[in-house]
Amino acid sequence: MVAFYIHNIAYQGRFAFTDFSLLNLPDELKSSFDFIDGYEKPVKGRKINWMKAGILESDKVLTVSPYYAQELFSGEDKGVELDNIIRKTGIQGIVNGMDVQEWNPLTDKFTNVKYDASTVLDAKPLLKEALQAEVGLPVDRNIPVMGFIGRLEEQKGSDILVEAIPHFIKENVQIIVLGTGKKPMEKQLEQLEKIYPDKARGVAKFNVPLAHMIIAGADFILVPSRFEPCGLIQLHAMRYGTVPIVASTTGLIDTVKEGFTGFQMGSFNVEVITHFLSHAR
Repeated sequence: MVAFYIHNIAYQGRFAFTDFSLLNLPDELKSSFDFIDGYEKPVKGRKINWMKAGILESDKVLTVSPYYAQELFSGEDKGVELDNIIRKTGIQGIVNGMDVQEWNPLTDKFTNVKYDASTVLDAKPLLKEALQAEVGLPVDRNIPVMGFIGRLEEQKGSDILVEAIPHFIKENVQIIVLGTGKKPMEKQLEQLEKIYPDKARGVAKFNVPLAHMIIAGADFILVPSRFEPCGLIQLHAMRYGTVPIVASTTGLIDTVKEGFTGFQMGSFNVEVITHFLSHAR
């Protein structure tokens, strides 16, 4: 049996139809690749579509969460022009798993305090102080620390988060943002600590050790995505005893149970995140 697993419906592999000849595949597969692209950009018209072929030639189609599976056949917008095909083949959502060897607070090589569920309350203040010292923020275990880890792009909501920071940073909080992506957003990120030297740190680079320290040392992890098929950050946070605050979208609805494993923000905009974070303490 062959299963085709969709992580993000937007990345389909659409190329000029004439490129099929470069694949050295039998002609009987041409119809599975054949696709009429309805979008004006980059070029509207006949294409090959790798994802369409994968869906049609597989025995089973899977994706990263039950909620996302429902979205994919709900209409052309959510299914990105493959909704009719997915509706015919069927699809099953299975929630993402994480690497429990790498993300284990009892053995994490990037944190200086190891802990489990029985020692988390003693460990977290120490990990927070280590995180604050690492990024150069005032060390104070009584200040709530919020973290964001992710790509700096509109899908992840990082633009709205940066816009909201001046509104809630007046509260007794600190925020640490780690991520790379669009250059204008990286520049905004780097300006954070200049504007709020005792409150905010923006690290625009790939830094695995710091990501582990944020997951372990922060009080809250922010996941303000506009769209998130499933995501892993919220799962890492829950495993480390850090509370995820998430936008109520797709896989985040499946994985974060309101008031039990984290908090749902509902619809996401500057006003919502400002109000929520001002009261999350």
